Amino acid sequence: MKTVWLLGSSAVVTVFLIFCATQISTDVRGADVSRTVGQITQPGIESLDIWIDSVRRQHNVPAMGAIVFRADTVLARGVAGVRRFNSTTPVDVIDRFQLGSNTKAITATLLATLVEEGKLSWTTTLADVFSDLKASISTEFRAVTMDLLLSHHGGISPFEDTNAKDFRSIPCLSGTPTQQRAAFSAWVLRGKPAGPVGKAIYSNGGYTIAGAIAERIAGKSWESLVRERIFKSLGLNGSFAWSDSPDLNQPWGHYETRNGTKPVDPRDPGERVPPIIWPAGSVELSLEDYAKFLQVQLRGLQGRDTQLLKAATIKHLHTSPVTPPDKYGLGWGLQDFYEAPASVHVGSAGTFYAITIIQPTRDLGVAVFANAGGERATTASTNAVKELIRRFAKIGGR
Repeated sequence: MKTVWLLGSSAVVTVFLIFCATQISTDVRGADVSRTVGQITQPGIESLDIWIDSVRRQHNVPAMGAIVFRADTVLARGVAGVRRFNSTTPVDVIDRFQLGSNTKAITATLLATLVEEGKLSWTTTLADVFSDLKASISTEFRAVTMDLLLSHHGGISPFEDTNAKDFRSIPCLSGTPTQQRAAFSAWVLRGKPAGPVGKAIYSNGGYTIAGAIAERIAGKSWESLVRERIFKSLGLNGSFAWSDSPDLNQPWGHYETRNGTKPVDPRDPGERVPPIIWPAGSVELSLEDYAKFLQVQLRGLQGRDTQLLKAATIKHLHTSPVTPPDKYGLGWGLQDFYEAPASVHVGSAGTFYAITIIQPTRDLGVAVFANAGGERATTASTNAVKELIRRFAKIGGR
């Protein structure tokens, strides 16, 4: 039974390291995207199938997918490989991949819908939300606002690894996922911060509390709220990892091994991430459905109201709430990439990898999925994202 897992370990910081290099080395020999794209899957949409297949073969990843989009259109898309190592079933463009910590942007968006309804505000404090627990909440946590919580400035411990001290100290929790998240939140808030409130500490635990807040305010489970407010609103066929009835026809995750990859049976209880952490990293989407969610973010950043949120609300999600501003938004990492602002994130629970970057001033976004974790999948995915941004932004004369 495997007990160690990383859910986008310091995911935002990792993205900065990925994208901050001035010179880019794709390490995809013989796989120049400018030469191998060109097949048409739908009118006006370039096929990346051949190119992404060369990328995944180069790095020995079972399956990969990539999509390039503008706010209102898809420019290019491709998938290649197999759903499971040693299987002949090819991956399909409608197959769902785990987003890992990219789920955080979905949870932050969910909280934003409650803000627009007036049921919450960005300055609502933990003491306001958990008013019945106010006497037991540590003084340092009482004034933590939704802004600070969702931007990793709430002083909440990371809870990244089941073998880490913070995770091993969690008391036995029982009941439904909602009840477990409520109990976890109450337990965390009785303790001491992992660091000064207002200082950035990337935290899965903070998003557990965010999920518990949504459940407390709306009176429904986080899963139900995501289905109703995100999936249904945008027409997405989304699901959640580690469900009780996993679809075995969807791509399996894989661990990296010395000679290749090892498939992970989604029914294996030893591979399940505890439900308390699901708001931080358990959503599964296809490339096209994930792009629909990202296009909403892109439209809002361009000043356009959307069917999900107003432009001002979306811009708030992509803005640092602290002074001086840092590189953490609400569910997003913030930086400049090739002299243009970008919102970025990566996610992995060890057996999948997801990475995305959106650039509103270029009206451009890219997402890449892999059904494996580890260094090879990370390198393959990040190189693919960088090369696609280079090509479709026409950087360096390309």
